[in-house]
Amino acid sequence: AISLTGPSLWLSYLIAAICVFPAALSKAELATAMPTSGGTYVYIERTFGPLIGMIGGLGLWLALLLKSAFALIGIGAYLAVLTAWPLKVIAMVILAAIVSLNIAGIGKVGGAVVVIVAMSLFGLSAVGILGFREFSFAEMTPLFSDGLHGLLAASGLVFVSYAGVTKVAAVAEEVKKPERNLPRGIIISLIVVTLVYCFMSFILVGNISSQELSNDIKPIYTLALKVGGSNIAYFVAIIAVLTMAAMANSGLLAASRFPFAMSRDSLFPSFVGIINHRFKTPVYSIAISGCVVAGIVYFVQAEGIAKFASAFILLIYMIENIILIILRETRVQWYQPRFKTPFYPFLQIFGIVSGAVLLSGMATVFVGSITIVTVVGTIIYLTYARSRTSRRGVVGIRMNRSDLIKTDGTDDDAAIMNTVHSALPKDAKVFVALFGGERSPEVLIEMGLALSGEDKFVEVVHLTEVPEQTDLRNFYGYENASIRSLRRRLWAMQQEKSASIHFDPLVAHDIYKIVHEISNRLDSQWLVKEWGGRTTGAFTLHKQMGWLEDHLNCNIITFRDAGVRYIRKILVLVNVDSIDDLLLDTAGHFADIFGARLTFMAYLNRNASEVEKESAKSHMLALTKICKIPSTYKIITGTDYIKSIIQETDEYDLLIMNASKFKKRRSIQRHYFGSVQDKITSGAACSVVKVREAKTTDPKSPNFKED
Repeated sequence: AISLTGPSLWLSYLIAAICVFPAALSKAELATAMPTSGGTYVYIERTFGPLIGMIGGLGLWLALLLKSAFALIGIGAYLAVLTAWPLKVIAMVILAAIVSLNIAGIGKVGGAVVVIVAMSLFGLSAVGILGFREFSFAEMTPLFSDGLHGLLAASGLVFVSYAGVTKVAAVAEEVKKPERNLPRGIIISLIVVTLVYCFMSFILVGNISSQELSNDIKPIYTLALKVGGSNIAYFVAIIAVLTMAAMANSGLLAASRFPFAMSRDSLFPSFVGIINHRFKTPVYSIAISGCVVAGIVYFVQAEGIAKFASAFILLIYMIENIILIILRETRVQWYQPRFKTPFYPFLQIFGIVSGAVLLSGMATVFVGSITIVTVVGTIIYLTYARSRTSRRGVVGIRMNRSDLIKTDGTDDDAAIMNTVHSALPKDAKVFVALFGGERSPEVLIEMGLALSGEDKFVEVVHLTEVPEQTDLRNFYGYENASIRSLRRRLWAMQQEKSASIHFDPLVAHDIYKIVHEISNRLDSQWLVKEWGGRTTGAFTLHKQMGWLEDHLNCNIITFRDAGVRYIRKILVLVNVDSIDDLLLDTAGHFADIFGARLTFMAYLNRNASEVEKESAKSHMLALTKICKIPSTYKIITGTDYIKSIIQETDEYDLLIMNASKFKKRRSIQRHYFGSVQDKITSGAACSVVKVREAKTTDPKSPNFKED
């Protein structure tokens, strides 16, 4: 690193730490939401599915094994001060001891590691303080030997030094009170090692010339020899050997949990995940990891190890920031972290961008290492894991679900599908979907009853989403306090309304699949749900059913509750160039059931011609005559469509508008940050109902429109 940037080495450590900080906080949050063995591999697999999980798991495994191999080479370098044994022989002996300790159980070395780390911090601090006496600013010039490029390249290279700050998440399953101890351990680790790295590298470059340091493989020993003499230098060498042994041990410990976790997910052979009955550790996973480290030590040069490990770790830290954003913005029900990172999403975006900048200086190493891991991971997945897993990951479930439209009737959630086909009624004109957290489920059901007409029958399904790795058999008969409370309230509502309300709580891996199956199974004409909108800790508008919302074979009512309990005035937003029969019928139903007055409203640009204004008036008058409920109309003008409509909503209790949008191209901005209707819904002063016309895949249906 010094050969790349010179005396500014300490600054490269600081830059690397700043780039690590967002990922450290992100991983602390992810770890409290998923405190299980496997750490980042688990987060990747649950978010992106098994193929990306396989590639990410292999990359993580190799990155930590590379770091352990790097530590073993460092042990040999410092031990050369004390003995003439060959470096690689020493490394192999120590590796054998570390593998044995890991197989025997980490509890047997935990106390020793604490002592070693304390000795290391004490020794480094003592040498650093002594180094102040002979510190020379003359050694600090020129500060940057290769400008900004060299500084960033060095920052990318030393990034491997920070791989350990989040490794505890890989053994989260073995941590007591993870919601408290995981974030605390990660954040304290990052702060402490940053201070140590920056302080010691600053003292180093102020005492020894960059030219001398660039060829020195045991720089802390050299510094101790200069400022404290041979006795202190030997003591420091011993501490260095012990410290790097602890570093190699922790790297192997964390790395061995990745194959273990991957075998539990059927991505690796099952024997890799076997826990030894005597030692209570994954013996095969540890042994395989140890063999890989041995191969790296023998066949890869130290600089190559550091570069490969840094590139992997940089990429993984970037991915952790991306995963956190995905899980928050998709509002996955089971993602409920006990710790939430501050300054979201700006901190994560900074982490992604800064990581990309550092990776740009390691393009060749990065592309080569990622290509190797991707090819190997893909081959293993296609030849072994593909036939053993059917998981999709959060991204697969939330994105384009054309698989549901083209389904052949097979399903992974067999038990849930049996429930759908047996327990649910044969027909239900209206289906109310509750995803949890609804402000007022009773209002949704009242709307469902209004749409059901004379039948006065509504099917209500409460959907609970769990990770794909969770065994659904654990949730048979599952009802928490909120579900039991809801059941009691619906029973009372059924008696009061003299209606039939069928209530079913379902737990599933893929709630989109359940919604699609139920809507088809019940031959429903209407699906009623609450608007997702914006929530605390998210920056995008949320569509609870995403892509599927535009492709169901039933009409959809999406309700946004503004807290209005007495609906007496309803505003219906219409176009001046077409008549929407579905919108008119729906508005009439609600006006009738709530005993409300109906007002049709259209928007014209302020610069509209007199001909356009007269045509609009004629159209609006025709609407009032067509509507079966007595109604009035108004035409507003302005220069901003959204603001003009929102300003009118303060005089009404409910706004009804059409949300159908069958277009050939889907705007990314509209998908993630909301359509015009979403923005009106978000800003309206009254409650809002969005009516979406059924999208059928039958070309003969009048509702059929090409995507």
